[in-house]
Amino acid sequence: LKALGSSVRDAVGDRGASGMAVAANADGDAPGDKLPIFFVENPDGTINSIAGSDSIAPPPANPRLWCHHCNTQLEYAAGASYVQCFLCRTMNAVMTGNQVGGRTMNMLCTVCSTSNLAPWGTAYVRCGQCNTVSDVTHIYTTTGRS
Repeated sequence: LKALGSSVRDAVGDRGASGMAVAANADGDAPGDKLPIFFVENPDGTINSIAGSDSIAPPPANPRLWCHHCNTQLEYAAGASYVQCFLCRTMNAVMTGNQVGGRTMNMLCTVCSTSNLAPWGTAYVRCGQCNTVSDVTHIYTTTGRS
């Protein structure tokens, strides 16, 4: 893109620096050969935007999941482990291969009292602060009280 932009800047001289749209094709050649790409330059010579290109791949879409509590569709950054619903404020665990967010649990470390978030069903939780590993399987068993 830098090389293509510089060849366009060289081809138009000072006219492109006035903030006008400058046209080039995908190879950086003169307009009219292949797919036209339009650059909009700022007065300082930097390229502001690119339009009209079928040859430039669109940016990858962010992944999405549905909130497990209120069924709202949520968009999140790739690589995120948890997503908080903007509507109901529920934390959703990002689970590969599943379009619905997973339930989560919040565990306080018994050593340093740090709050640790983990997907529901996790047997052990390692504290992010002091690295203490806690067994949390007891929260999944329910005892019937009369």
